[in-house]
Amino acid sequence: MTALHICLTGATGFIGRRLCTRLGDRRTWTAVGRTPPADVGLPIAFHAADLSQEGDARNAIPEGTDVLVHLACYRGGDKDVTGHFRTTTAGTLFLCDAARRAGVKRIVLLSSTSVYEPSLPAAGVIGEDDRRVYSRPLAYAFTKKWAEDAARLQALMAEPNISCWILRPGMVVGTGLRESSWIRSTVRRLVAGEEYPLVGERGHHLGLVALEDVVDALAVAIGGQEPPGTEAPGPVWNLVGETWWERDVVETLARAVGVDPKFEASTGQGLARWNEEALSVAGDGSKWLREVGGITPRALAPLLEQAARGA
Repeated sequence: MTALHICLTGATGFIGRRLCTRLGDRRTWTAVGRTPPADVGLPIAFHAADLSQEGDARNAIPEGTDVLVHLACYRGGDKDVTGHFRTTTAGTLFLCDAARRAGVKRIVLLSSTSVYEPSLPAAGVIGEDDRRVYSRPLAYAFTKKWAEDAARLQALMAEPNISCWILRPGMVVGTGLRESSWIRSTVRRLVAGEEYPLVGERGHHLGLVALEDVVDALAVAIGGQEPPGTEAPGPVWNLVGETWWERDVVETLARAVGVDPKFEASTGQGLARWNEEALSVAGDGSKWLREVGGITPRALAPLLEQAARGA
């Protein structure tokens, strides 16, 4: 991988920062963003560009870049549809154009399993034409995510000379979670003694994956060969190490910080505005990790406990 020239967006995010500290190389890695990272110790070069501006994005990717790793996404409010389109969707369109001009051979896009419908059947690989890719999710937040993802996929598919990998992790657990993350928010709620709204007996079915497994999977996507049997323009992979019921996750977090969880009867709108139907974001992502990436998924219980104590 050291011979590859990598251009990375989202370098200062939860996953991007860990990817840089694990694999970054100032000689071959360039981060693109509006402002340089506050931590100048990241082992990467930096190019200032506002990806929502076509002129900036057009020149964002250095000529000779082999792989574009697109992790950046809009962190504005749920209702800011314009901001989401301008920054996430249009930004990807502009980046694809820049990638073509720079001679990029591969684009790796990080998405999320939250774009799928409920009760997703277990599958290691999901093709672009699979109906599940275009099925409408349940709640507003998921619908918005699906719409953005569909637009970004269309941009990627319009680049027939560039191979594409789309990785969709479940809920990522590891060191450095954002304050606004569901895990940290839930821990604050538990410590404050607030009741937690749970749909039904066990809540939602969640797909969890370790941060380090996601970084390992990105390494495979960045420098790996496409597995036999995959069809152009490239695979869409679920990344899930374990599936947990929401109640079990909350109870594990509560034990780690030494409190008893208080569950309240849900009115149908949970913390993330999910509705009453249990949501599966699983698929058989661990099968991909094991068989394609050569990765044995890390156990999630210790990571959840560590994240709770860190919060």
